Amino acid sequence: MFKRAGIGILLLSLGLTAQASPLREQYRQAEQALKQDNNEQYRELRARLDSYPLVPYLDYRYLAGRLSSISTKDVQDFMERYPDSQLADRLERQYLFRLTREQRWREFLSLYPSLPNSTELQCAHYRAKWATGDKAGALEGAEKLWQYGRSRPNACDPLFETWKAQGGQTDEHIWQRMLLAYENGESGLIKYLAGLLSKSAGPDGELLMALDSNPAILAERERFDTGKHHSDAIAVALTRLANQDPSLTMELYPRFQRHPGLNAAQQAEIERSLARRLMFNRTHEYRRWLDKRLPEVGSDALFELRARLAIWEQDWEHLIGWIDRLPADEQNTSRWQYWRGRALAETGQQQAADKAWAKAAGERDYYGFLAAQRSQRPYSLNRQAPPPAPEWRSAVNTWPALPRVEEWLALGNKSAARSEWYHLLSKVSEPEQLALGALALERGWHDKSILASIRAKAWDQLDLRFPIVYRDIFRQQAKALKLDEPILFAIARQESAFYEDARSPVGAGGLMQLMPATAKETARKHGISDYRRSSDVYVPGINVQLGSSYFSELLVRYDGNRIPAIAAYNAGPGRINRWLANSGSRPVDVWVENIPYRETRGYVQNVLAYSVIYQEMLGQPKRFLNAKELNDVY
Repeated sequence: MFKRAGIGILLLSLGLTAQASPLREQYRQAEQALKQDNNEQYRELRARLDSYPLVPYLDYRYLAGRLSSISTKDVQDFMERYPDSQLADRLERQYLFRLTREQRWREFLSLYPSLPNSTELQCAHYRAKWATGDKAGALEGAEKLWQYGRSRPNACDPLFETWKAQGGQTDEHIWQRMLLAYENGESGLIKYLAGLLSKSAGPDGELLMALDSNPAILAERERFDTGKHHSDAIAVALTRLANQDPSLTMELYPRFQRHPGLNAAQQAEIERSLARRLMFNRTHEYRRWLDKRLPEVGSDALFELRARLAIWEQDWEHLIGWIDRLPADEQNTSRWQYWRGRALAETGQQQAADKAWAKAAGERDYYGFLAAQRSQRPYSLNRQAPPPAPEWRSAVNTWPALPRVEEWLALGNKSAARSEWYHLLSKVSEPEQLALGALALERGWHDKSILASIRAKAWDQLDLRFPIVYRDIFRQQAKALKLDEPILFAIARQESAFYEDARSPVGAGGLMQLMPATAKETARKHGISDYRRSSDVYVPGINVQLGSSYFSELLVRYDGNRIPAIAAYNAGPGRINRWLANSGSRPVDVWVENIPYRETRGYVQNVLAYSVIYQEMLGQPKRFLNAKELNDVY
C-alpha cells in the first residue's frame, strides 16, 4: 500500500531519536561555518551529520548560496538524494531562473520538461521551446499567456516580442485583451494597450477608456457605431453599469437592446449582471422583469441567489419553484432539502416537509442538525473509528519527512514542521494520508491530524477532524465563565484548527484568533495579567483565556444568544448590530441564511455544527439550538 524508501534511509532512521539531540549542536555549528564562509570547518562538520534529520536544509543552504556556480548535476543529485523534500522543488525552481537568465534552454527543458506553475517560468518554458525548434508550440503558448486581463511579468517581454515579430499582437489581439482588462478594472493596462492599437483602431481604444472612466456616459451619447468593437464596448460597459447603477441601466437597456451589434450572448450577460445586483439590493421595483428574465438567462448561482431572496422575504409559496431550478445534485444537499421542508411545512404540506427533513437530517452539518431538530430526529454524527496508527519506526522508513517534522517540533519551529507536513501530504495517496492522520493523532500533533483528514476527504473520521486539545484549559475557562465547553472548542476548531501559531492575513493570532487590540482590551477588562505583550496570544493558556472571555462579553451583549455572538466574534459587533437593525425581525434560520458576508455566514453555521460534534466528542448530551435562539427574532 505504501511506498518504501531505500535501506539507507531505514538505517538512518532507526537511531534517529537517540542521535538527534547531540547532533543539534554540530548542526548549529555547521550553519555558523556556512554563514562565515568557513568551508573547511563546514565540510568537517557536515561529514558527521548524515543521520541528522534536518541535514537537507544544510545541503540546500550550501547549494542555494552558490547558485551561480553549481551545475545542473548538483541540482539533480540533490533532488535524487531528497526526493520527498520541499527543498528539492525550491532549489529546482531557483536554478530554473538561473538557466533562464543564462538562456541555457536545452538544460531548462531537460531539467523540467513540463509547463511550470510560475508565470515567469512558463514564459521561459515557451522561450526554450522556440530556441530548441518547437516554434508552433512556443507561439501558441505566447498567445495564451498574453491574452490575460492583468499585467504580465517583465520577464515575459522577450517571448511576446518574438510572438509579435511572427505576426502576433494584432489589433484584434489587443482589443480582446483590453476587454479582459476592462472586466478586471485594470485601468492602467487599458490605457497601455490602447497605445498599442493602430491609428485606424485608435477611436475604439478611446471609447473603451472613456467608458472605463465613467460607464454612465452611455446615457449622454446619442449614437454609437454598429461595428463589433463598439458593440463589445457597450456590452462590457452596460454590464459594469448594471452593478453600479441598476436603475439607470434598466432605463437605458431597452434602447441598447435594439443596437444591431449587440448579440444574444452579450445581452444575456448584461441581464445576468442586472439580475444579480437587483437581488443583492433586494429591489422590488423591477421584480416582474427579474422573475420573467431569470429563467431565460439565469445561471445556477443566480437561481441560488433568487432562492435566498425568497427565503429572506419568507415567500414560501414560490421558494420551491426556485429550488427546483437548481441542479439535481444541489437540490439533494442537506441545505436545499432543509429549505424545501421549511417551505412545505409553511404551506401546510407537513408530510412532504417531514420527508425532506428526514433526508436532510441524515447529514452531519448545520442544515442536517436544523432538520433533525425541527423534525425531532436524532442528530446524525456518522462517526467512523480511526484506523490504527502505523508503528513509528516503520512509518519513518515509509515517509522520511516524518523525522524532519519531529525535529522541527522538538526545536520549537512549528511553522517549519507544518510546512514539511503539508508537503508530505501533497505527495502521498489518500490511504497514506489517513494513516498519517492516525499517527499524528497518536503523537498529539492535533493540527496535523486535522490537515491529514481534510486532505484525505475523510469527513467521517471525527477523531482526526475534531480532536480534544488542551482539555484542562478549555474546561477551566468554561467553568470560570459559565460557558458551554463545546462552543469554545468549536470556535477554536473553526478559527485555527488548533494550530497554536496560526496568524491571519489581518493580524489575528493563536488558537482562538485574537486581534492585538481585542486581546489587549480583553486582558484589561478581565484582569488577565499573564498577557503582557502581543506575542502572548500564541501561548495556548493565555489565548484561550482571552478568546473565551471575549466571547463571554459578546454573549452578554446579545442577551445570552449565541447566534449573533458567534457572528460578532467573526465580523465584529458593529456589523452585526447593523445587520440586526436592518433585518426586520426574521426567524433565526432566515437571518443566518442571509448574513451578507459569505465568510461570516459559513462561520456561524460551522461553529454551531461543530458545537454538536464536540458534544459528541466530550460525551455530553447533544443539543443544537436552544429555545431562546429558536424563538428570538433577528
